[in-house]
Amino acid sequence: MPAAPRAAAVPAGGASSGSAGRPAALAVVAPVQAAAVTGAPGAVPAGGTLGFRTGGAQDVENFRENIKHGYLPLPTDVTFEGIVKDYYFDTSNPGHPPCTELFCPQYSLGVAPDPLLESANSTDYFLAVGLDSAQASSAPQHSTPLAAAGSPFDAYYYDQATGEQRNLTEAEQKMAKLDVAKLVLQGIVDQLTPGDSLSVVLFSGGACVALPLEQLQGVDLKELKRQMGRDIETVGSTDLQAGIDAAAAQLEECQRCKEANKTTTEQRIIIITDAQPNEGETTPEALLARLKALAYDSIHTTLIGVGLDFNTELAEAISKVKGALYFSVHSPGEFQQRLVQDFDFAVTPLVFDLALSVDPGSLAADGGDGWRILHVYGSPNPNDTALSSDGTVMRIDTLFPSPKTEQGIKGGVVLLRMAPPQGGSRPLQLAVGYTDREGRQYSTKRTVAFPQQAASAAAGGGSFFESSGVEKAVLLARYTDILHDWLLDEWQAVQDKQGNDTPISIIPGPLCGPFPRLYCPIPVESYDLRPVKGGCVLASGWLPPGGCVLPPPVVVLTPLLGRWERQSQKLQVSPEAKSAFEAFLPYFQGEAGKLNDPTLNQETDIMKLLISA
Repeated sequence: MPAAPRAAAVPAGGASSGSAGRPAALAVVAPVQAAAVTGAPGAVPAGGTLGFRTGGAQDVENFRENIKHGYLPLPTDVTFEGIVKDYYFDTSNPGHPPCTELFCPQYSLGVAPDPLLESANSTDYFLAVGLDSAQASSAPQHSTPLAAAGSPFDAYYYDQATGEQRNLTEAEQKMAKLDVAKLVLQGIVDQLTPGDSLSVVLFSGGACVALPLEQLQGVDLKELKRQMGRDIETVGSTDLQAGIDAAAAQLEECQRCKEANKTTTEQRIIIITDAQPNEGETTPEALLARLKALAYDSIHTTLIGVGLDFNTELAEAISKVKGALYFSVHSPGEFQQRLVQDFDFAVTPLVFDLALSVDPGSLAADGGDGWRILHVYGSPNPNDTALSSDGTVMRIDTLFPSPKTEQGIKGGVVLLRMAPPQGGSRPLQLAVGYTDREGRQYSTKRTVAFPQQAASAAAGGGSFFESSGVEKAVLLARYTDILHDWLLDEWQAVQDKQGNDTPISIIPGPLCGPFPRLYCPIPVESYDLRPVKGGCVLASGWLPPGGCVLPPPVVVLTPLLGRWERQSQKLQVSPEAKSAFEAFLPYFQGEAGKLNDPTLNQETDIMKLLISA
């Protein structure tokens, strides 16, 4: 067998790693011969089973690290689906039959008063959708790809020109993005098996194939990793499209890849980058079109974001593609914890095109009395609250397997915020459809009854949860909302100060009438809706004194540099936001104590930092 090819640096002018040169990015491609991932429909495998988590954001570490370093995160740095990936959710319901299929939604209802409102009429209604499965707990075998960068981890690249580079410790001063990216790449090589294939593509202003696609059988992996650590350097710019195209060509021109069974072979491009392309094609439409075309051919994408200035806005757009997900990495240890341990789960999607529909007879339509779906937490498209003609209220492109323990499924929940019928507790008729890796389509229907205990709790201003999973999901949904509202207000203030009056958040036109009336149980005069093209905006901000914490329907960010380039902003917390966090923190701590989940303390630590700021 041939020796491992040498990983060469990109042949473009630039500085070595650790310098102020614009980071390069590197891409890895690894199609893999995976074990069969689906059994006979309806058959329950012996032993333990898995659950599922959604694609898209797999963490919110970029959000947390920016706050800890004194920077203002972007609104896209924090998502509900990213937050819940840290937690286990037990949404099991005694009234539901055990799961016997590849995917089983587990529904559990919750009602609870708004913690920041004293009105007895402030009860909110939620439905958790637990992402359960009868899939055997042995993970499928793997595959992978990636991309990297080269300025220091705790610094924003575009602060360096202004002399504002901030290094916190001696160790961090020595640690460049590229250094950690190399370790990430080497760590991924450690996860591959001799039957896997790997290619390494480096890109900056252009792209080159440092390691042509080849099976790892007989390759000296130690030598390959050594060369990756030695020969990759940073250069002057980032053309993400060039890297994607070169990596995709390695798979598209591979004859054995074309002949492989797509249901048992995963072909994936992993990109390690700061997601700040500044050369070549940078429009989201073009990048998404390319990735969607690849996904159509069963070539999927993982984005690993490196550094504090990782642009989650672009990552969020990319992760909406079928089969895609993204992580944030700020240290080698973080990578080991977040990706390496769950490597097989993170690169083998099992469920596609998940759609949740509500029977039109259960819904309020044309002025009728029925349920209203106000917001979807956990879907890559949370703003799709308006019902489609077929009653679909939620679409999720991809589900990945996720560990299941006695605590529940890690990250395995999606949450609906609802408004109940005026005339009573009408049952919800729900249907779920999805496709497996072999293209087979499935559907299940279930009637979710509204228990009397929930009705009594709602009438008395109390709380009722059918499972600990829905209670935890509600807690984290409210936490997500208050963080989003704070960040939207602060970034709008940044833009206003710079003389840019572009609105950060736009409410879609169809929601301008009922918003915020349906979301907020008390009249709030402070909410001043101003019409703009395509909808309306809250001219007075999202956290007015005495108002409600509302889920923002749309986020629109105006760049401070290039389309995806990101410059730091000092952490700031307005008096209104500080007051909201001070009122919300005791509620969060009380719920965390009831749920007996110590990992929730990381969120209370964040709120304490914001209050002290």
